[in-house]
Amino acid sequence: MNRQSWDDALEYVRRLGTHELERATDLLDAAIDRDGIGALGDAFGAICTSLMDRVLFPAGTVDIHAVLDTIALRIIDTSHDAQPGALDRQRSLLVFLGSVGLQCAARDDVASWDATDRLHDLIACTIGLLVAVAEDEGAEVADIVAGIEPPRPQRAPEGTFALAWRGPNGAEPFASAVPRGYTAHITFLGSEPCSLRAIFGRVAMLRGDKRAAADTEALSVSAVNPEGAGD
Repeated sequence: MNRQSWDDALEYVRRLGTHELERATDLLDAAIDRDGIGALGDAFGAICTSLMDRVLFPAGTVDIHAVLDTIALRIIDTSHDAQPGALDRQRSLLVFLGSVGLQCAARDDVASWDATDRLHDLIACTIGLLVAVAEDEGAEVADIVAGIEPPRPQRAPEGTFALAWRGPNGAEPFASAVPRGYTAHITFLGSEPCSLRAIFGRVAMLRGDKRAAADTEALSVSAVNPEGAGD
């Protein structure tokens, strides 16, 4: 990703926010012709990653499955993406973006997508996260766009993971066996407020995967230092 692609992606969402749809489409087409679809995909991915730092949770119990479902549904509803499998693709994309550098099923899934489809889903994710952050912060979308900065190095919040049984009667995290009709959900037990992206940072730290932090640092640098970045 280069600085021009980053600026073009931000200008694209700014124009969408002001309902300049034709100008937004023209800008995107020109940017793809100049820098390639991969560079634009990287730029929108960086914007999504930055916005994930602003999806916040209080200290306490965070049901990862439920969070992913809720945010993915908000993205689908906002972007009006009616394509088959759109919800599953947004789930995979959120995990992929949040766990930069981690080997996971979501990474393999996203890597298998056609570049055009991946850009479509990244734009949908960007739009959905913009609206979600604006609603959560009680701000205008234009103000959120104006405040977007390149992703910062990922941090890992204090806390741990456990399995909590989820079913018709709520959570029973200390049950010794899975109650009938329940399923085990990965649950983060945080001792401080944290962001959606930070939860994945905690996963990276627990796994001892140093590449996650290194890749995230490179992502931040490449957005503001194009001389050191590749396509």
